[in-house]
Amino acid sequence: MTKLLPRFLLGGIGLVVLTVGVIKVVGVAGTASAIALLAAGVLLLISPFVIDRIERFSVTTQGVEFRLTQEISDLGAEKTAVILERTDLARFADSYTLIHDELSDDEHKAAKVYLLDLLVERSASIARRQKFDAAEVRKLFRDGTPMMRVLTLGLMEGDPSLADGPTVLSAIVDFRTKNEQYHGLQLARLCWRMLAGSERRAIHQAVADDADIPPDSDRRPLANKVLSLPLSEPR
Repeated sequence: MTKLLPRFLLGGIGLVVLTVGVIKVVGVAGTASAIALLAAGVLLLISPFVIDRIERFSVTTQGVEFRLTQEISDLGAEKTAVILERTDLARFADSYTLIHDELSDDEHKAAKVYLLDLLVERSASIARRQKFDAAEVRKLFRDGTPMMRVLTLGLMEGDPSLADGPTVLSAIVDFRTKNEQYHGLQLARLCWRMLAGSERRAIHQAVADDADIPPDSDRRPLANKVLSLPLSEPR
């Protein structure tokens, strides 16, 4: 019982922090501090059950190193890794990954989607203030994990200059998750003016040919908006 006490304490603290985080996110439209609080609350809440298996963080002489930061560096995007660690986006992303892995049943699907949307919003917000290397961000999308691909789409939504036609098309056609396709469609709308005519036609055709987007899906309205965009480039 003595060994279990710290776990119950962590879970209790997590529940309180999570509740406060939800209230703040709803009340103040998801500020950075509220989002961090929400992620921390969920992480603390589930940590009593996975504390022996948490391997996403390691302590070095420089402080805490996050697995995502290391993965990004290993993919050759060192400048991006520095920004993500400095802005705490890596911490939030690693927390989300842990939550996604541990809460794998359908009962928690809506909560995971909501947290991923917050991660994308946070990514977009940071990209509006920080200057990212476009080549690095596109490489992370091509070679990264499903979560990393969605995170980079968030960066591109915040700064459309980071995107290009092949990335947008890949997110819509060769998506790893439905959430990725959703943000691919959103990115297509944001980037449409900067796309070449051939890229517009390829994206338009891909969306028109996709029969797997249900009428009641949140992707359908976005798909319809993409289909309504002009195919010719402005003169």
